Amino acid sequence: MAFLRSASFSCLTLSLVGGVILSGCMVGPDYERPDLITPDAWHSDLKAGLEASSEGVGLWWESFEDPILDELILRTQRNNLDLRILMTRIEAARAEYGVAGSYLLPSVNGDGYAQWFRAEGGEVPIPNLTDEGTDKSFKLGASMTWELDLWGQIRRSMESKENTLLASIENWRDLLVTVRAEVATSYVAYRTLRKIVEVAEVGLVAAEHNFDLASQSYDNGMATMTDVLTARSLVASLESGLHGYVADATQELNRISVLVGETPGSLKAVLGEAGRIPVPPASIGVAMPANVVRQRPDVRAAERRLAAAVAGIGVAEADLLPSFTLLGSVGLQSPTSGSLFDWSNRYWSVGPSLNWQLLNWGRVSSQIDLAKAGASEGLIAYEKAILGAYRDIEDALVDFSSSELSRRDTEAARNDSLGALVLAEQTYQQGTQNLPVVIETELQLLQQEFSLINAEAQVALSAVTLYKALGGDWTPVLPSADGPVAVPTTDESLVSATAGGTS
Repeated sequence: MAFLRSASFSCLTLSLVGGVILSGCMVGPDYERPDLITPDAWHSDLKAGLEASSEGVGLWWESFEDPILDELILRTQRNNLDLRILMTRIEAARAEYGVAGSYLLPSVNGDGYAQWFRAEGGEVPIPNLTDEGTDKSFKLGASMTWELDLWGQIRRSMESKENTLLASIENWRDLLVTVRAEVATSYVAYRTLRKIVEVAEVGLVAAEHNFDLASQSYDNGMATMTDVLTARSLVASLESGLHGYVADATQELNRISVLVGETPGSLKAVLGEAGRIPVPPASIGVAMPANVVRQRPDVRAAERRLAAAVAGIGVAEADLLPSFTLLGSVGLQSPTSGSLFDWSNRYWSVGPSLNWQLLNWGRVSSQIDLAKAGASEGLIAYEKAILGAYRDIEDALVDFSSSELSRRDTEAARNDSLGALVLAEQTYQQGTQNLPVVIETELQLLQQEFSLINAEAQVALSAVTLYKALGGDWTPVLPSADGPVAVPTTDESLVSATAGGTS
């Protein structure tokens, strides 16, 4: 009869618990995305090279139509060490999520022992001790504990860990956007420096020729020593500049190699020395502010951290309520090893356990206050991320438009300098112009050539900065050994995909 009463009590308890769990009772606030005021349009006018769009920028590096840049981006996605570090953090966050979810299930442990007792004298009797003064006991069984998630503490913990996992994925995506931009930036810088070296070498040949002419004219009494020294000074200046440009180009090459995950200098054959500065597309599409900001991984990561902090409030508040745990054990126990597996030696026990931190009310309340403060901090950080995103984009829009306008003006100035040099050389050959004027005009053209190269590079660099500010490619991806892998867009899909081991 006792067994029937215990069994009936256990069934009733499980029924009540199941009803509570199915009702979805969870203490603490549910996360809701904050209502933040977003502008309807960009304050910066979409001027040169910009247009309104409803789409993201996609695989933006392909718009430069540079196969070498495409290859560098692909290698970076696979081998960048910083990305691989964040992949391990995703693994850790995924493991923590799995640990949190495991508490929803019963914990079952097996145990067993063999014991021998012997009395060496004394007045305290030992039960069941044989006449020889020894006793034996053998046991083999299993025990179970199951904490019932009546108030949703475990589910809130899972919710917090899930959002932490999603935040770690967004952190990886944010770094992916960053390293893509860094590789493109260094590649543009490398091509720019190599182009400057080419122009400087051509200018050096012309400067050496002018120095020879000045020396001959001085010997013939048609030029002064000042003319000779001026021509020689230009030669020395260009030679000095060349050394610096070559060194800077080598450093950029080394930086690209490290970003790609290879040893410095290993990409020299891949990049080569000759090559054009990447040219961005004629027009870059810019989506509406709210759409762009929502797609930026740094903003999405900040929101996931906020959601994790909000779920943490429920975890803390659940400690104000009693927790219930089902305890049970079953097994075999016998005084002899030979009879251990006799069915008559079986035992079992089952019953509930209650834990209520009534005397720790102050500590629990402080923990709740701490969780709420963390959520408030998360909200402020989320707002800050959004404001920072708007600023990044507005600045990038202005910079890109102004850099394109500046390039056009610089190109016009270079063309004027080229025309001035042609006229100066013609008049010099006709004998109506002296050599110093030709040298000065050549120097001005060389400076304008350098300015145009830098202006073209600035257009490319500002385009990269704009693409980065717009959030890069909006395609949801997860890390893998072969680089980013596209996944469905829902958070649930991300968690299941990550739990499947795609990272």
